Amino acid sequence: MTVLVRDRRVIAIQAAIGWCLGGLGPALIIGARDLDVARYQLSWLGSTFGFALLGAGVVGRRALGRGPMAVIAAGTVMLIMGTGLLALGDRLSLLAVGGLLQGAGSSAFLIATPALVGQEDRAHRLAVAVGASSVAGLLAPGVIALADHILWTGRVALMLPILWLIPFLAPANWRRPTPGPGPEILIASPASARGSMTRDTWLRWLVIVLGVSAEFCFWTWGAARLVDGGATDAAASGLVASFAIGMALGRLIGPRHVGSLNPIHVSAIVTTIAAAIIISGADLGVLVVGLFLAGLGIAVLYPVALALLLEDGNLPEASLIALAAYASGVAITITPSLLGALDRVIPIQYAFGLVPILMASVVWFTRAAPPSPSSKRFKPAAPRRR
Repeated sequence: MTVLVRDRRVIAIQAAIGWCLGGLGPALIIGARDLDVARYQLSWLGSTFGFALLGAGVVGRRALGRGPMAVIAAGTVMLIMGTGLLALGDRLSLLAVGGLLQGAGSSAFLIATPALVGQEDRAHRLAVAVGASSVAGLLAPGVIALADHILWTGRVALMLPILWLIPFLAPANWRRPTPGPGPEILIASPASARGSMTRDTWLRWLVIVLGVSAEFCFWTWGAARLVDGGATDAAASGLVASFAIGMALGRLIGPRHVGSLNPIHVSAIVTTIAAAIIISGADLGVLVVGLFLAGLGIAVLYPVALALLLEDGNLPEASLIALAAYASGVAITITPSLLGALDRVIPIQYAFGLVPILMASVVWFTRAAPPSPSSKRFKPAAPRRR
């Protein structure tokens, strides 16, 4: 309970991020229905977070100079405006602005989190915060589906994070912190750090790009696949939560439970099988199982790929973490729009054929840039002596 009280701000902003991510797929199909436009015309919706994340990596360190609470307050304003436009906008232009503002607000929360947590018991506190994000991402599709059933549109539920973010708008949060030592800020510009990008650094960076790209195929277009499989817009908005459930369970199991197997290989195999089910499945129940399996398989990919990048000794850790943020931004910017373009010319089920290609590339790049010799990440644990 102490952690929940102490880190209530971190938990609140991470829950808002999770809610926005979990609502991506439902927002796409319900928004297309409400505006009576083709789905591909909203394919950019998932990319807005990526655009904002790229910008956050550039301005994050300077923005945090005013203190993390000021960044959170600014992020709250942007997210409130963005979700309001996404929920109530009746034109594509309004939804476009709303998506950008929501992405910018979520990115502000993302860069403020490490500074707000600080150094004390960081791993445990961040784990709790990420858990809150996962729970919110799991709940969002069901709440949006319920709202779509009882209100004029389920998009209204996108605004729910406003209820727990309003306190961050207090004027005290905008004050510049007094000079003195503060928590370490992890977001830094790679260009300002010593060291250089080597071949292995680039390969490990590409593993994150490819892994996040595959993940966002399901976040953004999973609900659309369910609609094509026979679900109503409202039902698909709720059933897509099966992917979030699989993600939560996969994160709980973690790479430490796969024994002597390489967790990236396990992730690639399970996710590829799930993609095959989603491509070929004709029954709605089968598609839901496929999305659950996809979440289960891909859950460990980003944490392990991030750890692989952080093992690189050619750049400081702060720069490597910034590189990971850029990698996610690149992936989230490109992939939703790419699947949207494919949805325009072929059924969306076949567009998921991109996932096995991404998974095969992840395995290849991982083998091309193996862990450092000192790492035991992919080695079986030595038997204990009695």
